Amino acid sequence: MNVTSTIFQNNFGKYLELCERENIIVTKNGKKRAVLLHYPRCELGYEAGEPISGYGTSPISEGWVTYREFLEITGKTEKQYELIDGVIYLLGSPGFTHQSILGRLYILFNEFFIDNGDCGPFLSPFDVELMRNSTMRKRQLAEDNINVVQPDLLVLCDYQKSIDEDDRYKGIPSLVVEILSPSTRTRDKVKKMDLYMDSGIQEFWLIDPEKVSIGVYTFEEYELASDDIFFSGQRAVSRLFPGLEAAVDSVFNI
Repeated sequence: MNVTSTIFQNNFGKYLELCERENIIVTKNGKKRAVLLHYPRCELGYEAGEPISGYGTSPISEGWVTYREFLEITGKTEKQYELIDGVIYLLGSPGFTHQSILGRLYILFNEFFIDNGDCGPFLSPFDVELMRNSTMRKRQLAEDNINVVQPDLLVLCDYQKSIDEDDRYKGIPSLVVEILSPSTRTRDKVKKMDLYMDSGIQEFWLIDPEKVSIGVYTFEEYELASDDIFFSGQRAVSRLFPGLEAAVDSVFNI
């Protein structure tokens, strides 16, 4: 919610209550000047879980977490986090359905790529650092433009060339997979899909247990090139890797 500084000052109590449900963005002379957040966001003082709409969408907004701050936070805890456009997300523990689907997908992917020496599947937790092409077109990229995500499953090609001295992967995956859960539906379907498309990833599989479907999205030149949705009785087909297929019923064990 946007509110002018004058109205905010005259109705502080009202907006103090409202900020428990949504962030209050205070404007002055038509410019965003401050954000009123409900406290505490999490034990670290940062946004956790699903973000409130509109928060952290600009690098100059209140609550922006730098890449160095993110590394400091993750270096002090065993919990898993993602950093997307300056907003930090705490990843919850996946449920049984999520993990059973992930296990079956990994076996299928591993069987397909086992004879392909250049590519292979990897499982989360696995930090992937991405930068947006749209940001690069506007200005020179800096360290704080780095996003850090953990896809549920990813396919890396020629990954031996992208491992640094700390044994960390620094390349761009060819294919990523996300399995939707109630707490991540918005982030995975909107924010992360947009980030994957804008960072040079070529194909994105979106597994939806609620709808028993597999979406296969291919990206070319940082734009959506195709979107195919497969349901029960069908086979999800990769456009990037000919021959890579997954029977929807087998993935969901139905």
